[in-house]
Amino acid sequence: MHHQDLLSAAKATISQRGQEYGDALPSFVRAANIASAILNRKVTAFDVSVVMMAVKMSRLANQREHEDSWVDLAAYVAFAAQFAAPHTSDFDAVVNAQVEADLEAIAREMSSASGKKVA
Repeated sequence: MHHQDLLSAAKATISQRGQEYGDALPSFVRAANIASAILNRKVTAFDVSVVMMAVKMSRLANQREHEDSWVDLAAYVAFAAQFAAPHTSDFDAVVNAQVEADLEAIAREMSSASGKKVA
């Protein structure tokens, strides 16, 4: 695959997934929150993108010519670059809103499991 074709395919994939799932940042933050709870340590959106890069590189080690893995790897590199410097004006607001939404969802689930109502 030519490098220009790879980058074009990665851009198209990011755009398509954005239409399907919305902006990537809240999804990466949600994944980071889940991983943080599982690992009992702080995991960031950047960390999630790096782990996903590792997954794609591992797959490429088994099948070097699998174009989808190259495209996905390029997309995760782009996300890692974006999340490496989270100094955009909306980054903190998105992260805080996602954390709040995740905590509210957890509280609702715990409430329904215990039969108590959460305000």
